[in-house]
Amino acid sequence: MSEKSLIFVLDAQMPFVRHPDTPGRAEEAMLFNALSETWLPLLRSCASLESEGIPFRFALSISPTLCEMLDDPLLQERYVNHLDKSIEFGLSELERCAGSPEEREIIKQHLDRFQANRRDFAETYERNILKKIDYFALRGHIEILATAATSCFLPLYSDIPEALNAQIETGLTTYRRHFTAAPSGFWLPAMAWFNGCEATLRSYGFQYTFVDAHALLFADPVPWTGVYAPVTCENGFAVFARDAVTCRKIVGGGETQGYLASENYLDMDRDIGFELDESALSGLFDVRLGRRPTGFRYWRRYRSEIERNPAYRLDRAYAQVESDSTDFVEHVADLLGKASVIREGEPVSLVCALPATILGQQWQEGISWFEAVLRKTSADSRLSIAVPASCVGDRHSLARAEPRFSSWNSGGYAEEVLNSSNDWVYRYVRKATERMIDLAERFPDDTGLKERALNMAARELLLAQSMDWPIMMNESDRSEYARKRFEDSVRSFTVVYESLGSNFISTEWLTTTEKRDNLFPDVNYRVFSRKK
Repeated sequence: MSEKSLIFVLDAQMPFVRHPDTPGRAEEAMLFNALSETWLPLLRSCASLESEGIPFRFALSISPTLCEMLDDPLLQERYVNHLDKSIEFGLSELERCAGSPEEREIIKQHLDRFQANRRDFAETYERNILKKIDYFALRGHIEILATAATSCFLPLYSDIPEALNAQIETGLTTYRRHFTAAPSGFWLPAMAWFNGCEATLRSYGFQYTFVDAHALLFADPVPWTGVYAPVTCENGFAVFARDAVTCRKIVGGGETQGYLASENYLDMDRDIGFELDESALSGLFDVRLGRRPTGFRYWRRYRSEIERNPAYRLDRAYAQVESDSTDFVEHVADLLGKASVIREGEPVSLVCALPATILGQQWQEGISWFEAVLRKTSADSRLSIAVPASCVGDRHSLARAEPRFSSWNSGGYAEEVLNSSNDWVYRYVRKATERMIDLAERFPDDTGLKERALNMAARELLLAQSMDWPIMMNESDRSEYARKRFEDSVRSFTVVYESLGSNFISTEWLTTTEKRDNLFPDVNYRVFSRKK
């Protein structure tokens, strides 16, 4: 029997949001919600599987910016305060909903989750979940993939090799600080592939990456294996393609309704943080700083003219999880069985790559579904769960192909990061990139205050290159924040550039900026130097 492998890849990336002088900003909720709804529940599932001796494996790309925020004492302290306020708020919600037994039952469920999160985060993980992720990685359960320092859409810098090198090298330096094992795979932010990136990635020792299905289906030549086996480029670099059809079964798309849209699941769009008045929410956050999700949601997705506020039922949700996880495993087993016949017994694999936010943040029951799939797969003789490194195998047996430019954005290419709402940013960031390369060439051996300033310039440029800001500019409620963050980074870079030209650097300004944007403490501005 041929080997049939299911490969899960979770992409965890998040914009760097840190405001030391203004606590309570709505944007901080992105990190807190990720911890509460995705990371802590996911680690509990991993611990449960490990304690029961159930083999589980998946790949994880966790962005360096997210690593830096998870490791930040200030944000860790603020998250604990957020949990304390959420627990206290939940108790007040029990009193407010005293006349509604159904809502009180759901509130108790949310309270249990917040209390478990506080116990795990503050006591079990001592406020740093990266150590636990590294623990599972060392035991072979999680394969950590490297990625760019700041979620840069790399094809837009394909003509500036120094920018690519800086993003990759800074990301690698961050990984070495937080994790033990050296990554062998590289996650292209947004799965954005361009011709020639395989040479750059191979030069850093990476063995493989991932693209969306259409990158291979339009490849030259089109691999006869389709997306059910990795291919190799001319230089031997391996490329996996995610199965877009299988991913749509989960998240939906086109005419397909994904699992997460089931009428029995919690409606994640109806959070009381957007429904209660200012006085009711005052114990949790200041509404004047922006409304945000609280994690307290009481209704399921289904609505009708008769039943406008259908109460969430945990028993129905878990029954739906059981049904959807079984359907998914059957779907994957069927696809891999057919692919194995076409491959005449050669190993086949199916890559299911998802944003980590799908599990938990967009789909409350997603973590339970993921755990159920891992359990079912471990007991199914038709397929196995695997990580990418174990499926590259003998490259001589892999088909040869050159993937086409592509991404996993909804348009398939670059419409989300380059359009009429955000195209103005690139004239500034590309000019700043050219200037940073010039600075690295002009000041190759500087130390002291000048080196600190150059490193600060490198940090701000890396932040400005992030695609998070252009994508957020497409959203009306976050475009102003994204514009300001981008402009702040470009402005800070320019201050350093002009200060070096005038040979005067304000120590006070530099110290303040370092404290605000404290990511990548070991960044080296020389990563922007031209290769000799």
